[in-house]
Amino acid sequence: MAVYEGTLAPHLGSGEPARVRFVVDDGWVRVVVGYRPLGTWRVSDIDCERVSLTRFTVKLDTDVYTFIPDDPTGFSDAIGAVVDLRPTARFGLGPRVRAALAAEREERA
Repeated sequence: MAVYEGTLAPHLGSGEPARVRFVVDDGWVRVVVGYRPLGTWRVSDIDCERVSLTRFTVKLDTDVYTFIPDDPTGFSDAIGAVVDLRPTARFGLGPRVRAALAAEREERA
């Protein structure tokens, strides 16, 4: 079981942000505010996209939220967040990833 704390807010700013915990355990995710569970979902049923180094767009059922975890890397790995690597994407890692791989190949040669 892994617990990822952070700030959850409605995606378009139509509500107050809250401190929450995403509890990831055996293919399931439970979202908890304080001691109150908001719901439980299968990891495979959650749409999660990393939109910056620290921010994620998370779709739970039909509701979309922005989540800023205290541990972005751990959360991304646990939840299986999608990272758009196209050069035109907001996150824009594609060119940096390709450059790093090319540099690594050159070092080995």
